Amino acid sequence: MRVTRFTMAMAVAGLLPAGSVMAQHSVYESSVQPTAYEYGSYYAQEEGSASPSDAPLPAGVEDAPAVSDHGDYHGEYGGCSSCDSGCDTGCDPCSSCGCDDEPWKLFPGNECSSVSAGGWVAAGIYGSAHGANRNGPIAFRDTDEFTFNQVWAWLERSADNGGCGWDWGFRVDYVFGADGPDTQAFGDETWDFGWNSGGVYGSAIPQLYGVIQYNDWTWKLGRFYTIIGYEVVQAPDNFFTSYAYTMNYGEPFTHMGALGEYAANDNVTIYAGWTAGWDAGWENDFDASTFLGGVSLTLSENTTFTWAVNVGDFGNGQPNNEGDIYMNSFVLNTQLSDNLTYVFQHDLGSNENQVINAPPADVRWHGINQYLFYTINDCWTAGARFEWFDDEDGQRVVTNAVGDYYALTLGLNYRPNANLVIRPEIRWDWFDDDATATALPFDNGTEDEQFSGGFDFIVTF
Repeated sequence: MRVTRFTMAMAVAGLLPAGSVMAQHSVYESSVQPTAYEYGSYYAQEEGSASPSDAPLPAGVEDAPAVSDHGDYHGEYGGCSSCDSGCDTGCDPCSSCGCDDEPWKLFPGNECSSVSAGGWVAAGIYGSAHGANRNGPIAFRDTDEFTFNQVWAWLERSADNGGCGWDWGFRVDYVFGADGPDTQAFGDETWDFGWNSGGVYGSAIPQLYGVIQYNDWTWKLGRFYTIIGYEVVQAPDNFFTSYAYTMNYGEPFTHMGALGEYAANDNVTIYAGWTAGWDAGWENDFDASTFLGGVSLTLSENTTFTWAVNVGDFGNGQPNNEGDIYMNSFVLNTQLSDNLTYVFQHDLGSNENQVINAPPADVRWHGINQYLFYTINDCWTAGARFEWFDDEDGQRVVTNAVGDYYALTLGLNYRPNANLVIRPEIRWDWFDDDATATALPFDNGTEDEQFSGGFDFIVTF
């Protein structure tokens, strides 16, 4: 069976590119209901402990507020990229879809003010063939109830000096919902207003930072989303309602610190800065000190490449948050035709020289994601995601489940108007265990595969 599944996985991985051609991390436990969210929850916990629920602009919401810090290198797909009406608008004005409409915005800002505000509501339902509350370790979607996943609001002053002189800005985001507990700061500072009590819902302030701009340099100071990886926490910036293993178990979501962005020229952007590890608040409870940096390259009119890294001292005062951290990813995004986009991502992570959590003293993980997006018409886009995630030491996803995770996700984005997108999907996960594995990941530790699916809708404002 292991050989058969591995062969199938490789076949699917090959079909994705052949058919056409930023972090982030919660931890699944075998417990049914989330009960506590500790700092460093992107690591697997012991059996029976708590279970937290954690691009290009997705098809159908390409006119939504630019909420993702990954927008510099995430290419667009879907929406009105392919129209055959010949109309001046670029889309068919007689279409029953509203893709050519301007989205309504709460406070869009204007020529007299660079301050804008907005948000979105994302809600849906997700379940698996194993039964009630047995979706794990699928990230964020660990309950089969209908949930409001993200009730999100943001306020921003954009900094835009036109490439010369000084300017300033700021950004603050607030979220309440089933995704709230996974996007908070961890440690003594939770930034959750005391609302994350172990139930399904909670709140967070995932971003709170100021911006200073001088000539070609832009600096963020405060708490901000990572530049690592492809998928992001913000629902409107992802195609799928579920999340990849890499994003949830192998990458940071946020950083506290300072990040500089230098526009070397029209095709090269360089990132460099200091952060207090992963997902920390102001206090930096465990004295983490890491470098965050990378480079984004526009290789051609249709292709971008981004490499990002976080490396340094991961902290010294908590299991799973100590020792030395090295985590990097690269994302290749290419538009193959007017209707077809392909994305390739590779992640590699290592947390070494742990003392409190040893054994194992060293924990390593890596994975590959492939995405294929096809714009059917102005309203519909189809997508496929195939992922391989290797939890080498059984410490990232489910404790002692040493082996390889595979996941194939197929989905649609339907956009009836500029402020609404509906995202149905189906997903098949399977696990190829290593000889040293003593646990299985699905159906409360009893199965090595899982079929699941669901949908959500996102209304932006």
